[in-house]
Amino acid sequence: MEAVPAAALWVLTVLRLPTALDAHRGSVFRATILAAIACTLYVPAVYYTVDPLLGGHNRVGLVTLLSLLLGFWQFRTAILLAAVTDTEVRRRQLVLGRFAAAAVCTTVTAGFLASRVDGTDPNLPLTYADQPGMAVFLWTGSAFIMWVCLDIARVCRSNVPHMHAPAFRSAFSLIAGGCVLFALVLLDRLIYGAVIAAEGADSQTAAALTGFYWIGETAAVLLVSLGLLLPRMAGRLRQGIFALRARLLLMQIKPIWNDVTSCQRELVLQDHRPALLVFFSRHAEAQLHRHLVEILDCELASPLARERLNEHHLSVVERAELLLESRSTPHLPR
Repeated sequence: MEAVPAAALWVLTVLRLPTALDAHRGSVFRATILAAIACTLYVPAVYYTVDPLLGGHNRVGLVTLLSLLLGFWQFRTAILLAAVTDTEVRRRQLVLGRFAAAAVCTTVTAGFLASRVDGTDPNLPLTYADQPGMAVFLWTGSAFIMWVCLDIARVCRSNVPHMHAPAFRSAFSLIAGGCVLFALVLLDRLIYGAVIAAEGADSQTAAALTGFYWIGETAAVLLVSLGLLLPRMAGRLRQGIFALRARLLLMQIKPIWNDVTSCQRELVLQDHRPALLVFFSRHAEAQLHRHLVEILDCELASPLARERLNEHHLSVVERAELLLESRSTPHLPR
């Protein structure tokens, strides 16, 4: 179960790789790769393998938490850049995030260095919870992540009503839900520490909290990942539907083009491909636009060509014009 969030984040990281150096979208890539590193290191088998490579003493636990903190900071930065349109408000919130991230990373590092944590243990904060340094390590990191999660949810909730695209509204709603769930997961871990101190790790309450933790963490990661992917998926779906409609209309308009241009071949580029094969054209949209222009040219140049257009032909031509117009192609005057 521990590997599911890590795998989802690595997939998302690979998908976001083209935006790594983008000034406006690079924050999402940095957030996903940092979170993927943290979730991977938190898998017990990986934790026990990597810690000796870093010199032991649970240094991998410090790297895990720092990666998670920086990942959440970058994710908050990405949400602010995407959702907040007021430049001054966005600038102030970004500055606040930078100061908070620097202060928290410094504090948790100091707390870790002040603690004796020699035995490698993935449950680092709970195993060594009796040490003041570990208390600082746990509570400071948890407080920062919970603040980031709730702040992201606040930003999403405030800006979703002003978004016109349904895909973006749905995406930010999923991200907000995932962040709230992640905050609840952190609260679960804090309560779990108190419960096992009072009742032991084998109590029913501890078991219920552990079950919610694994399910909640996985669900939170999946919700946020889906929210980040949704606008791109919606865009790809729109492009696919548009391309299919363009190809179908190209097949329908091909016989009309052949008929109308038969007596005005000097106005067109020769194209003898059968109508069935034009469906597989590499540039269906451009070819559809060219056919419409050539039909119009022939119609204007020859009354005979105009007479060849019946109501069905005009309907096909109009639907093709409307399709191209939907992609900001200049309307063809009739």
